[in-house]
Amino acid sequence: MNNQSHIELEKKFLIEYPDLQAIAKYNPIKYEIEQIYLVSEVGSHRIRKRSHFGIPTYFETLKVRITESKCHEYEDVITEPEYEQLTLSADPKKHPINKDRYVFSYGGKVLEVDVFPFWNDKAFLEIELDSEDDNYSIPPEIHIIKDVSDDPEYKNRKLANNK
Repeated sequence: MNNQSHIELEKKFLIEYPDLQAIAKYNPIKYEIEQIYLVSEVGSHRIRKRSHFGIPTYFETLKVRITESKCHEYEDVITEPEYEQLTLSADPKKHPINKDRYVFSYGGKVLEVDVFPFWNDKAFLEIELDSEDDNYSIPPEIHIIKDVSDDPEYKNRKLANNK
């Protein structure tokens, strides 16, 4: 991994399962994502295969938490052979996570809605912020259950513990 990082600051919400037809008016880009957590003694180390119209891009990411909603994030685009090699370091205690991600702009921010095959009643909404007092808005078609930004039980890494 390279040594460049940025601070990732995001709000994360548990939401009711979204009406995908209702948010279609925001022209979301759909990605199919496979995320695999690697054995790591420093932070959350993962690889991700993100496909759009069947064309994959591969990433390696290390997140080192500052708080539950803020972290140092190191991310590189990697090759398919590098991805396949890194799968050999998969954490045997974690299951791969598969999800569909819908990315769209709303209120001057990029919103990401993550839908998982193991949930049919809820999903996640994530909004990256520029600062802790940054303003954001949520489309009326999305119904918040609760803010889980600071709840470690709702991190993807924790979800990877479940089948």
